[in-house]
Amino acid sequence: MSNLPEILSKRFRLTPITPDTVSDDWLRWTGDRELMGQINARVVKLTRADLQRYLISQQQQKRAVVGIYERKDGVHVGLYETEINVEHRNVTIDVLVDQRRYDLANVLRETDPVLLNYLAGRFGLEKAVAKIVETYRPAILHFEQSGWLKEGVLRQENPAVSGQGRLDVVQFGKLLSS
Repeated sequence: MSNLPEILSKRFRLTPITPDTVSDDWLRWTGDRELMGQINARVVKLTRADLQRYLISQQQQKRAVVGIYERKDGVHVGLYETEINVEHRNVTIDVLVDQRRYDLANVLRETDPVLLNYLAGRFGLEKAVAKIVETYRPAILHFEQSGWLKEGVLRQENPAVSGQGRLDVVQFGKLLSS
């Protein structure tokens, strides 16, 4: 998946993030308490080398991290993490958008279709799946309002990084046309 081409929407450019293209923005997001809290991730001050190692591990597991960048000035807006299951003809996605500077729903309304259309055509995929932790309300609202089917709620699926109990995960699905 690291050989994914550049995919363009009206305002954004989607391209795989490689160890050589780790951005300062992504480094900043890992230390953002509000943003990391929404996705139930620990707030840590990662180094560029940490994220480079992470990308290499994702590539070894046949996953891709796809950056979302503004076409106009190249600012790093967010990212998708994708995992394709060729046997089941589906892709599971995770999303992260810098919500201090961008509206998550506006970014995803424009980038979801171009990414999913490309993946459906390139890999013969028939379905996309997104599993969103209950604390990531902006993402849940986006998927509810943009044609994704709420397939279910996985009760107390993930331990809360705060150490205070467990969190539900909402699973969404969308059939794709290739």
